[in-house]
Amino acid sequence: VKAELGNFKVLEDRTNGSTDSIQLSFVRFKSTNPNPITPIVYLAGGPGGSGIGTAKGNRFELFMKLREVADVIAFDQRGTGMSNQLVNCPYNAEFELGKPIEKPEYVEKTTENIIKCLEFWEKAKVALKAYNTTQSANDIDDLRKALGVNKISLWGISYGSHLAFEYIRLFENNLDKVVLASLEGSNETIKLPKRTEDFIFNIAELAKDNYGSETKYSNLKEKIIAVHERLKNKPVISSYENRGGGRDTVGISNFELQSAIATFYLKNPNDTKKLPRIYTQMYEGDFSAIAPDVMVLKRYIFNRINPMSFAMDMQSGISEERKKLVNQQIDKSILGSSINFLLYEWMTTLDFPQLPNEFRKLDTNNVKALLLSGTTDGRTYVNSGKEIAEKFQNGKHVIIENAGHDLYMQSPSIGEMVVNFFKGKELNLDRIVIEPIAFE
Repeated sequence: VKAELGNFKVLEDRTNGSTDSIQLSFVRFKSTNPNPITPIVYLAGGPGGSGIGTAKGNRFELFMKLREVADVIAFDQRGTGMSNQLVNCPYNAEFELGKPIEKPEYVEKTTENIIKCLEFWEKAKVALKAYNTTQSANDIDDLRKALGVNKISLWGISYGSHLAFEYIRLFENNLDKVVLASLEGSNETIKLPKRTEDFIFNIAELAKDNYGSETKYSNLKEKIIAVHERLKNKPVISSYENRGGGRDTVGISNFELQSAIATFYLKNPNDTKKLPRIYTQMYEGDFSAIAPDVMVLKRYIFNRINPMSFAMDMQSGISEERKKLVNQQIDKSILGSSINFLLYEWMTTLDFPQLPNEFRKLDTNNVKALLLSGTTDGRTYVNSGKEIAEKFQNGKHVIIENAGHDLYMQSPSIGEMVVNFFKGKELNLDRIVIEPIAFE
């Protein structure tokens, strides 16, 4: 499709007086409207996702549809995609594959590895502390200036909403409209363990009837609790058939099971549909379905960090009040804090800067906003979305029944609603119901 590639330069660090610059990139899809509104800038999730990469994926159709309203800008945030890239750390943490490993060993080894990586980046003169959400929000305003417009609109998801909230805090008057989905609040980089537990147990409740299908799970909650209790007392070693037709063996502790569930099975209905079957199999002593996921965690996910994602999340930080809540909930909740990977432990262990407290406070605003939450999103929760929506005096919060985290393309009605909102049409609804996906 015909599009324009744009590049512009920004200061890498606006706080230290340095004049070092980085180049950021975007793709502009020109509007098909002879009288377009303000440009719509897409903010990818992650942190670490590429806006340009997203436009090449299954949201391409919505990018094209929005051209009816305005120019659509697929923006690569600093440190992502076609914008400047940070050098990766050459060090990895190593974990014994065949042995169940408990959480303290993961915290210790990953922390030691991060310290080595921080030393590497310092020697390589990587300005890691310049990669935070406040700097990125300033980049968006520099993009606005590069486009030569007084105002922009924002369209984002997940971490993209987190970034948008900071832009609202700093540059509210430069905004026309925003559409944000799967909301991650200014103080919600670290998710509350109790809300993850509520989500898991809600799945168990839904699985009882399973949307009227023949396969039903009458006492899944009890089985989930029993599986985790078993692994707390006695971790397991499981084998499974690998892609080459051979067999691999992996150790599985309770923490490793928690992490596999949080990483691979909570995001969207196509993920969660497998959970009742997997937990039932584990209850019966068969861990072969979860074993490959634990192997991926040990081999590829826990052993390395992405510099941009790490710096962004760490500096978004956590308030003292929220830290107390996490501490109260972490050992009492079924998945612990595994939805946060090990970010919470790193924040409370490593001496890495956090943005000031005012960053984590979203004040009441007057931005015209459409805010979307899915009821089967196990990463960012409906209750959090409701709390965020209260801050938007000119906002509409629409709850999408049976939608997950990546909700924009889960029903044509969602994309239509987004386009209509940007067109200025009145949205007389607070809830959309889409077809549920039954559990396997």
